[in-house]
Amino acid sequence: MMKHPMSSRLKLSVICSSCLISILLVVGAVLGKSEQQEGAYRPLAVYTEILARIKSDYVEEPDIAKVTQGALHGLVEYLDAASSYLSKEQFDAYQEASRNSDRGSGLASGMVVRKQGAYTSVLSVVPGSPADKAGIRADDLLDAIDDVSTRVMPPAYLQAMLSGAAGTGVKVMVRPASDYESPVEHTLVRADPSLPEVAFRMLEDRIGYVDADFLADSHVGQVSSAIQCLEADGAEKLILDLRGNAMGSPDAGIALADLLLTGGTITKLDGQNYSAKLFNASADSAVTELPVVVIVDRPTSGGAEIAAAAIQQNDRGEVVGEATSGLAAVQETIGLDDGAALILSVANYHGPGGEAIHNEGVEPDSAVSQRDLRRYREVRHRLFDTPEARQRAEEEVGDPFLKQAIEALTGKA
Repeated sequence: MMKHPMSSRLKLSVICSSCLISILLVVGAVLGKSEQQEGAYRPLAVYTEILARIKSDYVEEPDIAKVTQGALHGLVEYLDAASSYLSKEQFDAYQEASRNSDRGSGLASGMVVRKQGAYTSVLSVVPGSPADKAGIRADDLLDAIDDVSTRVMPPAYLQAMLSGAAGTGVKVMVRPASDYESPVEHTLVRADPSLPEVAFRMLEDRIGYVDADFLADSHVGQVSSAIQCLEADGAEKLILDLRGNAMGSPDAGIALADLLLTGGTITKLDGQNYSAKLFNASADSAVTELPVVVIVDRPTSGGAEIAAAAIQQNDRGEVVGEATSGLAAVQETIGLDDGAALILSVANYHGPGGEAIHNEGVEPDSAVSQRDLRRYREVRHRLFDTPEARQRAEEEVGDPFLKQAIEALTGKA
């Protein structure tokens, strides 16, 4: 992974103080639950001392407001990859973006992105979208939007910057996964998002294959129809491919799991101050009892993770591939007195076994060989990762995910 040098000592100070303050305040929260309540205030005293030292001893007169804002960003982003602190200006832009056709998701640019620490990675790209036409691919790194570094953008604001009305332009700086040391600038012309439909086909050994790249509500119905068509055509086993499925609502994930489960718990939702909810499968919703294997990868997120965990932990079928992203939470927007806002994860989705999906992800029963995966991705990147490239990659080295799924179903390598 490449290194991004900071542009000034002030930025370094902001980042360092942000991290330190985040750790101190988290420690303070833990101490606050102990019998010695006064210990909870100790980190605040340390914070005050640090600010005083910065103001008096730093190499030049610092902008304390900027340092404090950096600390707030660091504090909230320390919690998880979905929570954000937005300044008044950022919150205004976030609210404006929510009125776009993509509802502020950034899909108008064609990318699903995730910020983790200092880096923002592209989880998936919508086929035929502006990002796809520009050659941006999953696993690329997004360095800047309209000449502003993504390092200094809260996750929610980052998506708002990618969002916009159809026909408007946005400039992005991307580091391709094929060569991280060679950033490329693109000007994307946003478009109303159009998500691909679910694809399906019959494989050898009477294995029905269903590929769902996205999980809007309409896609659940498409999966249901695909399964029923395949079974009517003689399918005896089923593969559900959720690779790259990084844009799916939890409700859609619950509905997807309900298509394949005749009973049991799908997921549990709870939080510190959130009334726990249990979601159970209904036999009336199930459309098949065929043996099933689910394929997931690193970008698999949200509703797709919930479905995969439910199928796996109810012993309905195996999950193969890679550990998933771990982005499955309920978020709440909390307005602040100065016009700023907090967007906090207030409840996490858990698998039937009790493990949190948010932050933890779903671990596959059978992981794809890293050697095979590396070769497969190298070929895809070399061939520009178009649908034709994916077919060529499968011809040259085979699809290791699909091989793993077929082996799990048939026992044949």
